[in-house]
Amino acid sequence: MVEETQRYFKGKTALITGGARNIGLAIARDLASRGASVAIVDICHDLDTVPYCLSTEADLDNSVKELSALGVKAVGLTCDVRNENQVQNTIDRVAEEFGKLDILVNNAGIISLFPLKEITEKAWDEVLDVCLKGTFFCCKYAVPYMVERKYGKIVNISSVAGLRGLGLSIHYAAAKHGVIGLTKALAMEVADHNINVNAICPGTVESPMLEGLASQIELEKDTYEHFSKGHLIKDRRITPQDIANAVRWLASDESRFLTGTVINVDAGWTARG
Repeated sequence: MVEETQRYFKGKTALITGGARNIGLAIARDLASRGASVAIVDICHDLDTVPYCLSTEADLDNSVKELSALGVKAVGLTCDVRNENQVQNTIDRVAEEFGKLDILVNNAGIISLFPLKEITEKAWDEVLDVCLKGTFFCCKYAVPYMVERKYGKIVNISSVAGLRGLGLSIHYAAAKHGVIGLTKALAMEVADHNINVNAICPGTVESPMLEGLASQIELEKDTYEHFSKGHLIKDRRITPQDIANAVRWLASDESRFLTGTVINVDAGWTARG
């Protein structure tokens, strides 16, 4: 059980998409360890144009067990955020299960690497639909529950690619730029309802997907070193917990005057301009 002194989010409920592993699980674990009830949702099947394995139902089940062991209520649901009906049903179920929804973290995302001439419509659609349309759907159906209670924290996970161009990934950059635009526009729309909407832009984060991307472009050198070459801080790596730390602050009332803001957790990458 978590000590009462650590239960900063006691009484709060959070929904994290892409929550079965990696960054999403780190976020869920961090919030749960501080007393939040958490719902994690994930697609639990692979996508044709994505060069790495996505989460499985076993991953989701194991993550729920881990979170429940922290002494909080935790549920795991399968949901494809590209599907509006699935998103609506999932958010309605979470709100019913917990009685409310305080925090939404739109973390679900995918990436693939293709030069412009090789990006198929399917590859474009899968990235845009998961990263951008999925964020839109989740906000669309979560916001009414927050408006009803005049309280809400929405944190959208964008990327350094949402702030600058990256080679071989115009579809990903387009999606993540879109997430930032959505964040700022929604922040303006819901500010009067005491709902904060902010975004985080990670740099290269240690994750299973890096090896899949490396195989797609036949990379032979150190994978993390290659994908993090824009970082100014070279002696340590960004971990999922680093992203969870930023989410925790944005989800707390300590950041109550931040909305429409973008926080870069990128080891200085965007400082290059």
